[in-house]
Formats: sequence, structure tokens, C-alpha cells
Amino acid sequence: MAKRRAGQSVTATEARIHFGEMIRRACLERVPIVVEKDGIPAVVILSIGEYEELEREARLARFERLSRAAGEAAEERGLTEEQLEHEMEEIKQRPGRAR
Repeated sequence: MAKRRAGQSVTATEARIHFGEMIRRACLERVPIVVEKDGIPAVVILSIGEYEELEREARLARFERLSRAAGEAAEERGLTEEQLEHEMEEIKQRPGRAR
């Protein structure tokens, strides 16, 4: 995971007035900008690279949670790793399954 620098907070009005500068900082300096509305953090402006990294991390975390849950369920059912792999292959072959 890449190191993230602490972000900057700005009001929604400041973000509107200085939007180009906010984009430049988010993209070039990889500094996330927290935009506050009425003093409450509302949105974050961040580079597409930072966004994609967060998405990858979230997908990996979800995959790890699902893998753990599948392993625990298989163990409860008394399935071996080979049986589980065979079952997964059967599921992949089912008609109408989105790929």
C-alpha cells in the first residue's frame, strides 16, 4: 500500500472557487482534499491513481473475507480442498452464470 500524506480540508465554497488548484494538487501531489459542507466533511477530491488503489485494496479485502468464509463453510461441511475446487468448477459451468 502506498503511503498517503495527510489531506487538506477546504470549504465547499473554497473548492468551487479554486477547483482547478484542487485538481492539480490531488493529481500532481497526490494530496487528497476533503471538502466540507457546513463544517462537515462531505466529499474527497483525489487523484484517479489514489482512487484506483483504494478500489484495488477494497476488492482484495473483500476477496480475502469471502475466501475465509468459503474455507470456514467448507470446513463445517467436511469438504476437502479438492472437493471444494470441484464444486467451484461445477458452479462456473452452470448455464446463465455471468462471466
